[in-house]
Amino acid sequence: MELSWFESFIYGIVSGLSEFLPVSAEAHRALYLRIVGGTECGLLRFMTHLGTLLGLLFSCWPMIAKLNRERQIASVNKKRRKRAPDTRSLTDIRFLRIASVAVVVVFILYPIVYDLHERLWILAGLLILNGVMLYLPQFLPTANKDSRSLTLVDSMLAGLGGGLGVIPGFSRIGFTTSTAIMRGSDRRFALDTAFLLSIPALAVLLVIDFFAIFTTSSGLGIIAILSCVTAGITSFFAACAGIYIMRFLAVRAGFSGFAYYSWGLALFSFILYLMI
Repeated sequence: MELSWFESFIYGIVSGLSEFLPVSAEAHRALYLRIVGGTECGLLRFMTHLGTLLGLLFSCWPMIAKLNRERQIASVNKKRRKRAPDTRSLTDIRFLRIASVAVVVVFILYPIVYDLHERLWILAGLLILNGVMLYLPQFLPTANKDSRSLTLVDSMLAGLGGGLGVIPGFSRIGFTTSTAIMRGSDRRFALDTAFLLSIPALAVLLVIDFFAIFTTSSGLGIIAILSCVTAGITSFFAACAGIYIMRFLAVRAGFSGFAYYSWGLALFSFILYLMI
């Protein structure tokens, strides 16, 4: 059954928020659709992923612009530069390039693991593991490393950690931040890395969703199309809100509290599995 306009509105909010909170967007979408008894078409997924990507670019644009500016300065001949490029930004770019390769490679597996969200008992187990991953960093000694002191292995692990977010129940933001923190980086750098690595990840998903439109969205009426557009718009604003919340928590509280939420959601998923 196609989602109504209001259900699409809520779907966009759920998608945008959960995409950037460490709680698994795929799990939230799957559970929401089970509760309302609806189905998602390729156009709906495309619009929500587009909205979240635009919200990410909007919220992180100052950071992206700075990295691009420093990259351009570094490409200019030393004699013609007005100033030297910021070495921290250049090492950030190098770190992200390595990590992005891992993210894109893992996200190619998306069509293989996508159907896992239909098995609620598996989803519950994956949510438990997601909570464990979020909870582990608090038992490790804190550190304040950034890209200048992290290694090639650290870059690959951060990328692979983010790539695991393709699996329903795992959070891309949660796994990237937890992996980076466990490798010694501070929470703020880990979070910024997770946000920037989400850009190529969401771009890959958009390509997959685009081709899915032709197989799952044929025959949609104008009302259904407008509902999908509504979901995209609400996901944009919800994504901006999710990013703001995470930045606030990175400074004030950390992310381990979301582990309890993941475990509670796992229990809810298992109960729903027993009821259906």
